[in-house]
Amino acid sequence: MGATISIGAENRAQLDVTGTVPITMRRITTIVLSLTIVLGACTSSPTADSVDEPTTAASGETSPTTTEVTLPPAEETERGTVDGVIDGDTLQAVVDGQRVEIRLIGVDAPEAADCYGGDSRTALSSLVTGQTVALASDGAEVDSSGRWLRYVIVESTPPVLVNAELVSAGAVVPVHSGHAQQEDFMARGDRAYASGKGLWGTFVCGHSADGVSPDRPQLRISDISLPPAGTNDADLTEESFQIVNQSYTVVDMGGWLVRNETGERYFDFPAGTTVAAGGTLRVVTGCGNNTGDVLYWCSETPVWSISDNTIILRDQLGNVVDRKTYEVE
Repeated sequence: MGATISIGAENRAQLDVTGTVPITMRRITTIVLSLTIVLGACTSSPTADSVDEPTTAASGETSPTTTEVTLPPAEETERGTVDGVIDGDTLQAVVDGQRVEIRLIGVDAPEAADCYGGDSRTALSSLVTGQTVALASDGAEVDSSGRWLRYVIVESTPPVLVNAELVSAGAVVPVHSGHAQQEDFMARGDRAYASGKGLWGTFVCGHSADGVSPDRPQLRISDISLPPAGTNDADLTEESFQIVNQSYTVVDMGGWLVRNETGERYFDFPAGTTVAAGGTLRVVTGCGNNTGDVLYWCSETPVWSISDNTIILRDQLGNVVDRKTYEVE
């Protein structure tokens, strides 16, 4: 099955390739980067040596993913030689004699010290180390740390859009940053999660001290409630999400985590938190008195209603138990 997508149209920048590349670059009318994608699993997906248990893999998945890329004109694209990989979403390259750090658009990798951080870095290294790559911008040219924000393209046969391949491999998490390829990246992330690839593997972060179970606890994120968009001084008790225990037994959630798609640790479930078989637990952003089936975060600011996002539920070891992507209306 094929699909054609475009990087592009109005969100590109003219690049000055004489000498150093400026931080703020003039806008141009159109850079088109068309990709034809045969859906399936990416063969570059890293695997953890210690993980040999079943994942949540769906049946009927195909491999590999092939990507054909029509590059923008040379005068509209920087080219650089990769000379280092910092982590799973950041690399170093020499562009016109200048060494720069490049942050991949539309993805977020685990930190080096976190579960799968090293595997994510290895996945990026395997695609780009020593390669001369094409770099295309989309919107903002740099992030708050001064790193270039770019799509990275390995000009092989066929060319490889590195950002997308890492998502397909489950090596990074796709994020809602408003880039032109967001819809495609999110779809790739859904497929990687359904297949248990990479960081989405059932036991990729290890097993509990109780031993190996063939299945992860069947807890699911549901019923996300958000205050109306644009509401000033919103009542944060109106912002919440619910967890449903679809297991046949009670689940002890003490030490479990809730994070967003950029990996920020938002909420740690306190010791003694349990959800009965068939029961529910609602996590409320605002303040209140905890009960058996409601926990209050007591955050002073909104958490989920700021923008489109993904709620990621992790067990006490960091394994992803469920994820739910949503849009803020």
